[in-house]
Amino acid sequence: MRRRTLILATAAALAAPLTAFATRDHHVRPSFPAPKVSGAPGQTAMLFAGVMPVVAATIDGKGPFKLAIDTGSPGYLSLNAPIAQALGLKVSGKAIQVDPSGRNPVTMDRYKLDALAMAGLTFHDLEVEGMPAIGGKAPPFDGILGMNLFDAHTLVLDFKGKVVGVSTARLPAADGAAVIAYPPGPLIQLPVAIGGTTLQAHLDTGQQIAGLMVPTTALPRLAVHGEPRRLGVAHTVSEAYDLFAVGIDAAVKVGATPLPVTEVAYPTVVPVANIGARALAGMTVAIDRPSRTVRLQA
Repeated sequence: MRRRTLILATAAALAAPLTAFATRDHHVRPSFPAPKVSGAPGQTAMLFAGVMPVVAATIDGKGPFKLAIDTGSPGYLSLNAPIAQALGLKVSGKAIQVDPSGRNPVTMDRYKLDALAMAGLTFHDLEVEGMPAIGGKAPPFDGILGMNLFDAHTLVLDFKGKVVGVSTARLPAADGAAVIAYPPGPLIQLPVAIGGTTLQAHLDTGQQIAGLMVPTTALPRLAVHGEPRRLGVAHTVSEAYDLFAVGIDAAVKVGATPLPVTEVAYPTVVPVANIGARALAGMTVAIDRPSRTVRLQA
């Protein structure tokens, strides 16, 4: 039985409301066996749900289905229960999903599918989980692709060119400037420099509400200005809390790459910062999973 945590944030204060969906697992890697892979890695069009990248994929030869790419999610695939049912997938077990506090678990079905095809590759014998509606809203996509699906590849997200690529090519060695190494663990964690302060931050395309979120405890160390404004409401599977934003008078960088961030949102529900999809617009993000390195290019 697998444990996963989920977060959702709704930008209720924006003129065109957006929703950010992200999965979290701070404790374990997937216990499912790695899928077999066939085909030649290639490219596919990047679609969007809000500013979250989405690809079209087939499941067991049916579709296409819209699957979001969440760099803040471990695992292989979380699938909306109605889609799993429509595909006739058989339940193979149960998964426990919890909020970041580790409390209030929600039990979801696990399924096994024969083939998931995207970007020239087909992933065979794939164990997947159901994905609950959070905050009473169903997401505008059919499922979420997690980072473990690409453990043998380099995933390239070209936001400007609107292309998603999968490759076997490795990135150059990490140098702390152009190419950043990230530590072992279920999430991609990078150092983000905000003026003279450096915070550890999750790279999280599933978080759409703000370019950068920080823990409340970090605010006294940042050059913030102006009055905080209410940004929206964040929902976990069992809780809801208000989000706020405040301006910053400092450049924001990952390595040598500047991020287009002029305010920070808070609080985070875990004690690290969070780089969301809004900070990556117009960039190319390459994630070399075997080498555990990331390159951000403006």
